Amino acid sequence: MKNPYIIALAFIAILCTWMLSGLFTESDTQSNRDLLNTAQSTDLFSVEVEQLTAQDKSILVTAQGQAEPNRVVTIRSQTLGNVVSVKALEGLAVSTNDVIIIIDMQDRMLVLEQQKALLKLNQKTYERVKKLEDKKFQSEGEVETAFANLKASETNVANIQRDIKNTTIVSPLSGILEKRLVEVGDYIEINTPIAIVVENHPIVVLVAIAQQDIANVEKNMTAQVNFANGLSRQGRIRYISPRANSSTRTFDVEIEIDNVNGSLRSGISAQAQIPTKEVKAYYLSPALFSLSDSGEIGVKTVNEQDIVEFYPIDLVQSDSNGTWVTGLPDSAKVIITGQGFVKAGNKVKPITTQAK
Repeated sequence: MKNPYIIALAFIAILCTWMLSGLFTESDTQSNRDLLNTAQSTDLFSVEVEQLTAQDKSILVTAQGQAEPNRVVTIRSQTLGNVVSVKALEGLAVSTNDVIIIIDMQDRMLVLEQQKALLKLNQKTYERVKKLEDKKFQSEGEVETAFANLKASETNVANIQRDIKNTTIVSPLSGILEKRLVEVGDYIEINTPIAIVVENHPIVVLVAIAQQDIANVEKNMTAQVNFANGLSRQGRIRYISPRANSSTRTFDVEIEIDNVNGSLRSGISAQAQIPTKEVKAYYLSPALFSLSDSGEIGVKTVNEQDIVEFYPIDLVQSDSNGTWVTGLPDSAKVIITGQGFVKAGNKVKPITTQAK
């Protein structure tokens, strides 16, 4: 039988060996971790970054439309008779009160003289019966009849004078005589269309604003309008429709533009750009955009600890060279090369490129 002391010593030796083995194993594991971290720190993925700063940018609402006249007026006759003279030609400018046509006077002047004479007679009659009434020699009913006859005569004179004036038809506004609808010799009646006058000063550009943009558009805002013929003008918003078009879900907006020289004509296609509000934005190439795991479009940057960050962005305005975006901090190191190979949270080796 073996000595129990020898067995005890052997057990203790085995136990110590197991414990020491555990210590060495843990030490080896930590060393491996340190080596891995060292390897990782010396083998970081390099990305090219550019230090950028946000700029003040006006958000533009862009809409399509066309130029419209400020007013289109159809002039109508207010009396009847034959056209004896035409004074205005189609396509030429007319001013307020310029004569368009003249209608035959016929016997209107004779009727006026008759009515004036009757008015004078009724005036004297009324004055006479009024004096007699004051002396109690005339009844109140006779005075009232004389007064009514006087007023009727005044009305008749005013009516014939107005009818005489209406034989000369004039333009009620300044503009272009687009169409004359009668010629010399035509017989016209009351309410016959005589001519159409178009007022192009100011000219109005009617555009359709999308429902998602209408909240940013207000009356009296300035708009830049570019016309299909190459001309460009600034205008002022004078009207915003209170309700959307039921078919297009857009709102009609009128932009008033000065057109003293008449260089702008109605019907020309136009594009309006309306600056609405100022935001801090970056002008970036779409090639720098990335998608997050959830499908959000954004831009990758590198922070002060060289960690990749992802910022969702909103597109403000685009052109052929780039896009204005918001959503980034006021200053950022934007990854311009290598963004497709890194994810948010990765540590990288940034290489700074000077802004172009």
